Amino acid sequence: MNPLFLQGPCHRREELYDREEELEAITKALKNNAWVAILGPRMAGKTSLAIVSANITGKKVVYVNFKGAESLRDATVRILNALGGSKLMGIKRIKLGPIEVEREIEKPSLLLEEILLGLKKSVVIFDEIQDVKQGVNKFLNVLSIVRNTKRDVEFIFTGSAIGLMDSLLNPDPKNPLYGRSPIKVEIGPWDIQTAINFIESGLSECRVEYTTKEISEVVEELGTLPGWLSFYGLRRCTGMRHREALEDAIGEGVKVARGELENLLRSRPEWARKALRAMAFGAKWSELLKLGASKSGLHNFLSVLKKLYLVSKKGNLYVIADPIYRKACLEL
Repeated sequence: MNPLFLQGPCHRREELYDREEELEAITKALKNNAWVAILGPRMAGKTSLAIVSANITGKKVVYVNFKGAESLRDATVRILNALGGSKLMGIKRIKLGPIEVEREIEKPSLLLEEILLGLKKSVVIFDEIQDVKQGVNKFLNVLSIVRNTKRDVEFIFTGSAIGLMDSLLNPDPKNPLYGRSPIKVEIGPWDIQTAINFIESGLSECRVEYTTKEISEVVEELGTLPGWLSFYGLRRCTGMRHREALEDAIGEGVKVARGELENLLRSRPEWARKALRAMAFGAKWSELLKLGASKSGLHNFLSVLKKLYLVSKKGNLYVIADPIYRKACLEL
């Protein structure tokens, strides 16, 4: 049996629960030399889907996590590290396997181009690519060169539809990737029944006894995102009782979610923090506007939240959809 509750992303098809339709779409795209963008909220399983899809191709897989890598230089360092290169901490000589080259770190786009053009028969996963905010045009130009040159290298991008990801998916005519956008595959929370089946199957594999009431409490408190559910399942499978495992999973999830929200609020006015707290209960446009935002400022903030899959609209109310993020908003 393959454990369903993993601490990290899935690597093999047998480890991936559900997502058959999305997996088929991605593998078909890669087979036809298309690039793919996987979008969805944090903890939906984007990384797992990307890695499993890439591994199915049988090609070399290069995985790069861009979480927190805001500049092109940061991104280049992450790619070098993924390939076993130097960390580039102010040095000029860079070792790539047996090759040592001289390169000025002030020109990361040239180095990035050389690195990517040197790949052969590979699937490159750029995870959380929306975090790259500086040097976006140069990054896009490098990707365009690779797209035009390499027929044996495919890319999978994961993240939310903001920043660099938005430029990839919605290029304007001046964008070097105009007309060659990646194929978009969107994943979200599971429906309630799939989430229940996932928890029950995972606990059964671990030979953990459970009740219907316990499973209902898990879905009510954690929602239906695979990542949060795995937090709970892992704890149950290591011997925790239901209530202790659930409270521990909520605490860990809220800590992760709050970190994401604090990063989002960085450099934003105080009304944005108040708006998130208000939307934890559900708030009207007029109510949010009273918190001190301008109409354009509030519109832009809500647009970002929607693209991050944090906010949805129910009737005339804007609400934080995920229960873990809702709890995190109340702690801001």
